[in-house]
Amino acid sequence: MKRILLFAVLACALLLSGHIQAQVTIGSNVEPNPNSILDLKNQADELRSTKGLLLPRVALIETTNPSPLTQHVAGMTVYNMTVSPGGTSVNTYVSPGFYYNDGTKWVRLPMGTTNWFYMPSVSFDTSVSATGLTKDLYALYNAQFSAPKIKSAGAPVSVPYIPAATDLYYYITDYDAAVFSNISITADGKMTYDVTGSTTTDCSYINIVFVLK
Repeated sequence: MKRILLFAVLACALLLSGHIQAQVTIGSNVEPNPNSILDLKNQADELRSTKGLLLPRVALIETTNPSPLTQHVAGMTVYNMTVSPGGTSVNTYVSPGFYYNDGTKWVRLPMGTTNWFYMPSVSFDTSVSATGLTKDLYALYNAQFSAPKIKSAGAPVSVPYIPAATDLYYYITDYDAAVFSNISITADGKMTYDVTGSTTTDCSYINIVFVLK
């Protein structure tokens, strides 16, 4: 009977220990936040720690290559310290910064305070009225950013970090309503529009903004 009671006590102790260790604080003896699995804080006041989290620093090769991992792992987050070798495609180019893995490739975390930019300059032919006209905004943007006319010393040949068409939202912030009508844009950046009314010039511009999702 004593052995049975001893076994029951030990079993309860192990279960309780497992429950306690399911949530961990590192850097302090303070209990972890109940909503976290791992809570990093180096003093009792969890809102004002004096030290930070230093993520693993790695040497990525390109976004499609899992190295230095042996395979792509969704959710993996690292700080990359290198740039891709010369000749790497602009679509898979990497440079120093934070990256996470989506299970199939490395994805750069946005840096800075803005996630939007203007569409490169595009001239719309308005010399003749017409309906059902189209412009592939993403294709035009990709073409210009992949083959810039001039670059600064040491810059990659092409502009890096070109997102996919469906990674962007497309907005028109202004246009001449006397010239354009029935404007719409698909989720992958294909714009349909009509040129209507009389125009005094052979071309016009539309203010288009891209926003990273």
